[in-house]
Amino acid sequence: MSNNLLICIGDGDNVGDVIDFYLLSENLAEASKFSFQVKTAIEKIAEFAQNEINASLVYVAGDDICFTVQANLNILDNLVSYSDLFLKVTGKTMSFGVGRTSIEALVSLRKAKVSGKGCVIIFGDSDN
Repeated sequence: MSNNLLICIGDGDNVGDVIDFYLLSENLAEASKFSFQVKTAIEKIAEFAQNEINASLVYVAGDDICFTVQANLNILDNLVSYSDLFLKVTGKTMSFGVGRTSIEALVSLRKAKVSGKGCVIIFGDSDN
């Protein structure tokens, strides 16, 4: 991976639990509605990332998104706004991990998830 790129991984928080709850409650209509909300939110985040920060999508699947951006960009505010959008559309938070490698980004995502969720963690950022 180029030193000039950052990898950003986003993952919806507790989305699977919501789906499981609806399925265990035999409420397929609510499971479908929530699934559609998640899909809508992820697609909108992908669109904003491409248009606002010139992101290159790696994948968009389920409640997950991964993209690369130029390392010289200050993307923290963008990622926070994407997390806010996910919350507004789904009622659930979204965490992001950012790093120069996929391993750093994944470690940062895991840290965001155990830090209370709905967080953005940038690998090596001393404020995190």
